[in-house]
Amino acid sequence: MRASRLVASMTAVLALSLTACGVEDASMDMPEAETLDSVEQAQGMPPHCPNNDLVYWTENVQACMSCGSVRQPGQQATQYAACRSNAANTRTLINVRYCILGCDPL
Repeated sequence: MRASRLVASMTAVLALSLTACGVEDASMDMPEAETLDSVEQAQGMPPHCPNNDLVYWTENVQACMSCGSVRQPGQQATQYAACRSNAANTRTLINVRYCILGCDPL
């Protein structure tokens, strides 16, 4: 009896700590398949542009600091891609931690 209470307590603590750290159970937050209407559904994959007019841009550019896997000086930003001819419907989130290299940190 005491062991089962200990296991239940540890499971509850682990679940609460994961929720507090921003890790949630994906099955609880997933909308039904027919309600997926976001234009930012395929993180990391640029949209297919039949007119060959794919463009990339960055938003939320931060101050110069070290970023990237090699920790070189750079500015962290959010990278997007879209087809120029239909940007409103093809805007896709590519990378939330994109690193723009080549700045001089203070």
